[in-house]
Amino acid sequence: MSHHFALKTGESLECRVIDRRDTNLIPALRALLAHKGEIWQLHLEEEFAGRIKELETRFYVGLIGSDLVGNIMTVEFEGLGIMGHVYTPPEHRRKGICDVLMDFHMADFCERKGNALYLNTGFESAPFFIYQKHGYRPIPEAPGSMWWSPDSWSPDILWGDLERLKIAEPAWRHWPSANVFMLQTCLPAVRNVTYGKFGCANAEATFLHLLSDLRNPEKRVQARVLETRDGHMAGLATLVPERRWGSLGTTYVFDLCVHPNAEDVPEQLAEDFQWPAAHVLAYAADDETAVVNRYAQMGFRPHSHIERFFGTTGLLILSRE
Repeated sequence: MSHHFALKTGESLECRVIDRRDTNLIPALRALLAHKGEIWQLHLEEEFAGRIKELETRFYVGLIGSDLVGNIMTVEFEGLGIMGHVYTPPEHRRKGICDVLMDFHMADFCERKGNALYLNTGFESAPFFIYQKHGYRPIPEAPGSMWWSPDSWSPDILWGDLERLKIAEPAWRHWPSANVFMLQTCLPAVRNVTYGKFGCANAEATFLHLLSDLRNPEKRVQARVLETRDGHMAGLATLVPERRWGSLGTTYVFDLCVHPNAEDVPEQLAEDFQWPAAHVLAYAADDETAVVNRYAQMGFRPHSHIERFFGTTGLLILSRE
């Protein structure tokens, strides 16, 4: 797929959609994205090595002659995706390259009948207004997060039928839905203490940190995803050594966040974890009875209570030994 567009300078921009099989352009693309941080390089390394099977990664690139001068990346699973890695080298900015690539990736997504793309950027930054101009809508509860759908799709569709949740290890296919999941207003206030998810929050980088931690045995991280029949995240459970005390701590933290449409957490979830011979803590807002009951099903009992921790709402600390 290749198209040519005239830029403000009169130069011709060739736009292509490529993936890891395009060996001619991948070296230039990797150089273009070399500035991305280590956590983002995790995905790029895995993708270019051909180790990611269930997640589709597409690069919308722009070329002037043989020079790669712009990129937008999407990662998608079952019609749901994340848009990112929007970049134009400084010497080629203000030519209209970003605007062309924005239209290009959105037209392709529509043609493939995708459901929705999500992104995260600085709230009311220059990129924020560019994305808004092209149709991405801000998510008020999570400033900087935005989304776009070519039709009337709603994220509620993902969690309409949660009678049979499956337990799965976190995988690349969960990346897009993990992000959308953590952005929902219907979830508990305390979503994941270890990874700092409280209230509506973008989880684009958070999920990569989780995958990275799972690859490092020294981190002693355990995690399970509760997924829908379509493979989307409907819940996340993590068991991690308490990190705030460093080598002095012997306590673990268990986090369980489940979509409220799920009537029950599978009974075997507790059996999927190797519980340490140590104190394990869990946290919940004291007015979220359903959350407290789910922890009780996992063997947790009330330990202590801090009143008005969240303004008028208290924080309940539970424990399992």
